[in-house]
Amino acid sequence: MVSVCNEYGKLKKILLSRPKYLNVKKPINVIAEKNKKKGLNSDKVLKEFDIFVEAFKSYGVEVLMGQNHPHLVNSLCTRDLGVCSKKGIIFGRYVKTLRWSEHRLVENVLYENDISVFYKVVKGTFEGGDFMYVDEKNALVGMGCRTNMTGIKELEVALSDIDINLIPVDFDDDYLHLDMICNVIGDKVAVVCPEALPGHVLKLLKEKKFELIKVGKKDVFLHACNLLSIGNDTIFSHPQANEVNKKLKALGFNVEILELKEILKCGGGPRCNCFPVDREK
Repeated sequence: MVSVCNEYGKLKKILLSRPKYLNVKKPINVIAEKNKKKGLNSDKVLKEFDIFVEAFKSYGVEVLMGQNHPHLVNSLCTRDLGVCSKKGIIFGRYVKTLRWSEHRLVENVLYENDISVFYKVVKGTFEGGDFMYVDEKNALVGMGCRTNMTGIKELEVALSDIDINLIPVDFDDDYLHLDMICNVIGDKVAVVCPEALPGHVLKLLKEKKFELIKVGKKDVFLHACNLLSIGNDTIFSHPQANEVNKKLKALGFNVEILELKEILKCGGGPRCNCFPVDREK
């Protein structure tokens, strides 16, 4: 049984997808749109991804690898597949039709590892980048341009028996996903963009005594929020989040700075490009 109920417990198992066909010819977000003319250096993308994979393995994280398909160029961003809960995996439903078959790329590896998907969102839309655990009892669910209220209601039904409160978060479409503007990166530590978040989210985090590392709107599009905790106060980050890295180190975090410059051009940071399958509480 796989299980995830927080954003910072020791990561035991993760699902990735090698970006063999990654490109920005049909951009799915404003960051990819910005890089559409220049395109991506495929060799650099794959080298950066290999570094990403080895970083997980060096910390004892089991890496599961999905398949590839030339028509599914955005499958690198496995976070958007859905979310793993205490009950197991929930598959979401993409907004963009060109991503609709991405779930099929991971079905074999999940089956081979005896990992089941217990629910699929079929009426509304929901992408995993919009799901953020605050703690075991509360989770934020973004409603930007990717996830709608119908999708959130389906999540509520799927999770109704595990006592978790889903808190809708409305934000501007330009920010893509919630994890671009709010990221619970450790126990009582979050990276946030205050000007992008509604007041009730900041109020909740303050009431729960979170240490807030604040970033500006400009830094959001440099993926300053989009980092990944792998547990034991270790964070996977990148050079573009320089100021956040400094603040995390000052708080005692071990920050592994990975070279992901080419990969970031597609609009996905370390959190976007992985799907946690199993974490410790």
